[in-house]
Amino acid sequence: MPPKRKRATTLSSVKNSTADIAQPSSRDASGEDAEDPVLQEVASKKERQNEASHAPSKRARSAKNGHGDDANGDGDGEVDLPDRKSRRTSASEAMAKEAALERVEHGENGEAGGMRMADPPPAGQVDPQGYKTNPPPVGRPVRVYADGVFDLFHIGHMRQLQQAKTAFPDTYLIVGVTGDKETHRRKGLTVLSAKERAESVRHCKWVDEVVEDCPWIITDTPEFIEKHKIDYVAHDDIPYGADEGDDIYAPIKERGMFLVTQRTEGLSTTGIITKIVRDYDQYIDRQLKRGTSRKELNVSWLKKNELELKRNMVELRDSIKANWTTTGLELGKDLRQFWQSSRPASPARTPVQERLEGLSPPGAGATASPALSRMAHLDIPRANDRSSDFNAGYNLGLIGGVRAWMARSRRNLNDDSRPESPTTEGSSDEQEKSPPRGRSGKQSKSDETGVRA
Repeated sequence: MPPKRKRATTLSSVKNSTADIAQPSSRDASGEDAEDPVLQEVASKKERQNEASHAPSKRARSAKNGHGDDANGDGDGEVDLPDRKSRRTSASEAMAKEAALERVEHGENGEAGGMRMADPPPAGQVDPQGYKTNPPPVGRPVRVYADGVFDLFHIGHMRQLQQAKTAFPDTYLIVGVTGDKETHRRKGLTVLSAKERAESVRHCKWVDEVVEDCPWIITDTPEFIEKHKIDYVAHDDIPYGADEGDDIYAPIKERGMFLVTQRTEGLSTTGIITKIVRDYDQYIDRQLKRGTSRKELNVSWLKKNELELKRNMVELRDSIKANWTTTGLELGKDLRQFWQSSRPASPARTPVQERLEGLSPPGAGATASPALSRMAHLDIPRANDRSSDFNAGYNLGLIGGVRAWMARSRRNLNDDSRPESPTTEGSSDEQEKSPPRGRSGKQSKSDETGVRA
């Protein structure tokens, strides 16, 4: 009996050993090579564990490699979501910053740079028509005077005062504002009071001094000129008429103390009031929407309701224009609910037909009716053509209205053209003798016997 083989190592010894590869068993006495199956299983398990521990993960590759390639360089990979979101956020922030800089540069609506008027020329560039202007004094400020009502103080007034102020290098501008009594007597009602008009002029940067309740005609009060030491009077060259004469500045022009200023076309108190009166309804409606009561506006109850009705109609029209497609679809649905076809074989679809078709089997609608086949050449709106629902309903209503109008016209024409019968009286007697419709024969006979009795 041959001797038994001894195992060089056991399973427990392999697990405790530090070697990565298992050792083979010893050779027996017969000289045959033999391998232990337990050792082979342990070695293969160990190799699989090592390969799994050294294999890189897909998520790790995507984090290390921005292109998502695998270890061999041919993998698809995925882009990391946080990186994508960060790039989108940075791009949106850059675009928002660029838009903000654009608004700062060109204004919120791109109107910056086009909201400035050219500076007017200084006063005194030309002499008044038919007169000469004296040379300015030397060695002291030139005192220029300009007067006016200055109601609704606007840019036209400001530019006139700017011309007077810039007439000379060293100018002291005095502005006279007329009082309420004199202004109302000569020109009528003003929008602002004298106090408000004078305060408006004081806040103009070109004005050095304001004289309240100044004289209407400066030449009538020489003491006023002497008191304020006026060198020139600035005004436009158009003759300014009054009860006292055609041009109240004519004596000033004769003395060579008149500085000609240029008017700003289209800007005047009269022009502003004209615009308000012309668009009266719009401004009244504007004030009503802003909360002003009709009593404050001196508007009647009827006028207020009229403006509100107009405003509602305009808002409805604008809403329909803005939501034309949606409104057409909604009206088309309403029309289909209440609109019934005049003929059973009509190609127009009705809710009843749609419900019947929904209940019918899929192949039942394959055969078309003869009416539909005969009218196949017509452009009839179908239920799936949702964009033409509103147009179809509108056209059908229009056609129905025209047909009703034609029917009424035909009836009126027939009534007018029907000739009168020559035996009208005879026919009326026959109608009286003939029994009325709906009565039985016995009842008619009893009526006749009652009449004879």
